[in-house]
Amino acid sequence: MLMELQSVSHTYQPGTVFARPALQEISLQIQKNEFLVITGHEGSGKSTLLLLMAGVIKPDQGQVLYRNQPLPSRGIHPHLGLVFQHPEQQMFELTVGQEVAFGLVNRGVKGKQLKSAVDNALAAMGLEPGEYQNRLIRELSSGEQRRVAVASILAMQPQVLLMDEPLAGLDYNGCCQLLDSILQLRRSQGTTIIMVTHHIDPVYPFCTRMVQLKEGKIAGIIRPEQAWPLENIEESNVPVHVQLLHHLQKIKPALPASTPTAEEAGAVIAEHWRTEEAGRH
Repeated sequence: MLMELQSVSHTYQPGTVFARPALQEISLQIQKNEFLVITGHEGSGKSTLLLLMAGVIKPDQGQVLYRNQPLPSRGIHPHLGLVFQHPEQQMFELTVGQEVAFGLVNRGVKGKQLKSAVDNALAAMGLEPGEYQNRLIRELSSGEQRRVAVASILAMQPQVLLMDEPLAGLDYNGCCQLLDSILQLRRSQGTTIIMVTHHIDPVYPFCTRMVQLKEGKIAGIIRPEQAWPLENIEESNVPVHVQLLHHLQKIKPALPASTPTAEEAGAVIAEHWRTEEAGRH
C-alpha cells in the first residue's frame, strides 16, 4: 500500500460561529501506480481531500500515511507533487525552461543534471525540449501552459502526482493532449495519479477507481469494470452509459454495473439480449 487515510476529518475555522466541516471520517487506501479520480458536487470536499493527501493542510482527526509513515508536520513530502487548479496563473518565470527549472534551482541542482531533468520533464508532457525551452510563457496556448505547469512538478520527480481540476478550462484538444501525457507518464514511470475533476467522461475509461464525495463523506467508490451493484452513487457524476447499466442491472442482474466505455456497454447489452433471445428459441 502506498498511501492510507485513516478516519480523516477536517473543519475550517473550528471553534468559531463560521465553523464548517469539510471532511468527515474519510478512510481510503491507495496502491502504487493507481489512477484515482475524486469527484463530487461543488462543496463536497474534493479539493480539501487532495490538499490533505498532499500534506498542505493537516487533519483535525485521523492521519495520512505515506509508505506507512505519517506525512511531515511541515511542507510537502518530497515524493509528492501537487498541481493546483489553474497552475498556469501561478507561474513565476518568463520562459518555459526557466519555469520548469525553478524548483530544481531552489534545491541547488545545476549544470547538466539540471538540463537533463528539465528536458525529461518537458518530454514527459509531450513538449519537445529544443522547441519549447526558450518559448515565452505568455505566447503558449492554455493547454501548453497547463502542460508546462505539470512539467515543473515532474522535474522534481514525484512518485505521486496530485492534480486539482487539471482539465478545467481546456478545449477538447488540450484535454486530450494533457490526459495522453499523464497516461504515458503513469505507464512509463509508474507514477501514481490522484486527480480531482468534474470532467468524468475523458478520464473514466483509464482510472482504476473513482471516489465520489458527498457532504464531506465518501458516498461511493466505483471501478470502470465492475460487476457488483453500485451503491449510494450520485448519477450526475458518472458517465451516461454507467447510469444506463446501473438501471438495467436492477432488472437484468447478469449485466455488469459498469464498463470503461460506452462502446463496451453497448456490446455487453447487445450480447446479453442476443443470448436471452437464443435461449427463448
